[in-house]
Amino acid sequence: MNRDRHAFALLLALVALTLWRLLAADHANLELYADEAQYWTWSLTPDWGYYSKPPMVAWAIWLGTHLFGDGEMGVRALSALVYPLTSSVLFLLVRRLFRDDPRAGAMAFWAGLVYATLPLVSLGSWLITTDAFLLLFWALSLYVLTFALESGRWRDWLLLGVAVGLGMMSKYSMVFFGLGLAVYLAISSERRRLFLDPRPYGAALVALLFVLPNVLWNANHQFVSFEHTAEISQLDRALFHPAAMLKFFLAQFAVFGPLTFAGLLVLAARPKTWLADDRLRLLAALTLAPLAAFLGLSLLSRAFANWAAFSYASAAALVAVVWVMQGRRRWLIAAVALHLVVAAGIYHAHDISTALGIQLTRKTDPYGRVTGYRALGEEVAKRLQAVPGAKLLGDDRKLFALMRYYARPYSDSACFLNPDGRIDNHYALTADVRHAPEGRFLLVGQGIDAAKLADWFAEVTPQPPIRLPLYPGYAPEYRVWLVRDYRGP
Repeated sequence: MNRDRHAFALLLALVALTLWRLLAADHANLELYADEAQYWTWSLTPDWGYYSKPPMVAWAIWLGTHLFGDGEMGVRALSALVYPLTSSVLFLLVRRLFRDDPRAGAMAFWAGLVYATLPLVSLGSWLITTDAFLLLFWALSLYVLTFALESGRWRDWLLLGVAVGLGMMSKYSMVFFGLGLAVYLAISSERRRLFLDPRPYGAALVALLFVLPNVLWNANHQFVSFEHTAEISQLDRALFHPAAMLKFFLAQFAVFGPLTFAGLLVLAARPKTWLADDRLRLLAALTLAPLAAFLGLSLLSRAFANWAAFSYASAAALVAVVWVMQGRRRWLIAAVALHLVVAAGIYHAHDISTALGIQLTRKTDPYGRVTGYRALGEEVAKRLQAVPGAKLLGDDRKLFALMRYYARPYSDSACFLNPDGRIDNHYALTADVRHAPEGRFLLVGQGIDAAKLADWFAEVTPQPPIRLPLYPGYAPEYRVWLVRDYRGP
């Protein structure tokens, strides 16, 4: 009954959080970020791979839009549902790991609640990103691993391979699960024999089989995903960037929460707290090893703040369990309360500024970067409707993705202007105007060199620009041309 009470309490909390997030998102009417719009365009042609990411996020958007429509809420629907599902998996994980402890229900409840309210989850629940599905399969892999370690059955190890493979199809960072597992085996004397056991390698083989279709897709497309991943890591840069490492380190207080990240640092500095307990050792290895790897990457090249986000599924469980063990319930309450305050700031920034009489600008509006593209798309759609048969043409990946989404359905046959022929984004790979150069195009952009257009097209007719007064002192202008028959530089 005690376990059921904690499960029911977490269920109520997750339902309340999800309803709040959905209602707040509907009220805010937030436009898509450029990457979200790009993922939406991917979902129009379900495949085994895309330029910069594995296919899971595109598959999720395909499902979400077919179930809930192709509005912003439909595009993001699966993300809003996946995060509470991950929280539930963490609940089951902790309750199983500590099932012999009378505090197991409380540990599981706080692990699920801490994760559900993390800043990265509060923001991520409003967006559709690869991290949403990576975190789910990271938590699920950890849960299945507990069965495999306990039973030793081939079935459980092969199921682990399935979970890891699905994580790899969500984001390549799932490979760090292997690093965490290897560290755990290395620091556990009773587990080291598994390095010579065929079952973990069988799990790895299953994971590779699951990701094989994506590898084959890459092989047919010059391995663009793997090349892109290497490029954004910038490992070819000069070594040692302490300022970048410090920036990455400080950003983790915002990603994981100030109190919870501080608590994690204390645990990292005091390994005696968790080394003696195999269950804590497992959670710590799957948290600290990947986090340390990205901290090192930030020193050697660079790492964005969210790159280690997947480690915070196990980190939420680790911090919550240790604090319950240490009787630090007030810390848990304070951490969750602080997370909720951050969430309120994310969800109600416009309402708060209005209540305080603050006039937001492009720089002070937290959603300034995603404001105006709906209006731009509507204007582009009108221009395309006025020129029957003309196709949308753009030269900037982010702007092109947003116009594809907000100018639909008139942007369905859009093409990408790529005069230098470089394959450095998904549209250069799949929608290059050179593949269908004939006909009329409505070219829209901001950084286009108008002087070169006469050489690139058989006919160029300037059109009135699109100017959008969005904020006081900020009205971006987009130049427009009607062009015909692309012939290249």
